[in-house]
Amino acid sequence: GLIEDFTGTVEVNGINIQEDPLAVKALLGYVPENAELYDVLTPMEYLDFIGKLYGMEDNLILERSLKLLTAFGLESNANNRMDTFSKGMRQKVLLISGIIHNPQIIVLDEPLSGLDANAVIFVKELISLLAKEGKTIFYCSHMMDVVEKVSDRILLINQGSIIADGTIEELKTDPNESLEHIFAKLTNTGNSALDASNIITAIQ
Repeated sequence: GLIEDFTGTVEVNGINIQEDPLAVKALLGYVPENAELYDVLTPMEYLDFIGKLYGMEDNLILERSLKLLTAFGLESNANNRMDTFSKGMRQKVLLISGIIHNPQIIVLDEPLSGLDANAVIFVKELISLLAKEGKTIFYCSHMMDVVEKVSDRILLINQGSIIADGTIEELKTDPNESLEHIFAKLTNTGNSALDASNIITAIQ
């Protein structure tokens, strides 16, 4: 990382991250928010590159790439250069690259960014199925309604500090309370509606 460690140790599945970082990385899948891809490559070429980084066999890379591209509706674009792709299409390729090696731990940073409504539904279902398979998924998002629906455990972070940790039911003080309302209450931003009304007044 960019920030050096201070004290203590970090272990993933019993593996010390300082002693064997490559073994830990092999367990991880990561999908960033911004679709930064090698534009001159096709999805097949890019996924072949990613698969080789994870030490996958060529035939397995080919098989999974074709199956995953088809599942995401990109089979007809499998051999097209990605510099012609929309943000949603690029995001789908990123999602595929994050799971092609069947990682045990998946980190998703705003994974729904740029996706159309059908793709959003598909990815939500995928997250649910991956969790049922026993995968550990870290889902980072500002979309509280989505977080509330897909998460077993929720950590709310404000200005770098954890301000709440638990299931959605544990965080609620009212049965009808939403996660968005909980966050607003904990961060003292409950007056956002007043701020919004001031903006409307200003432009009238």
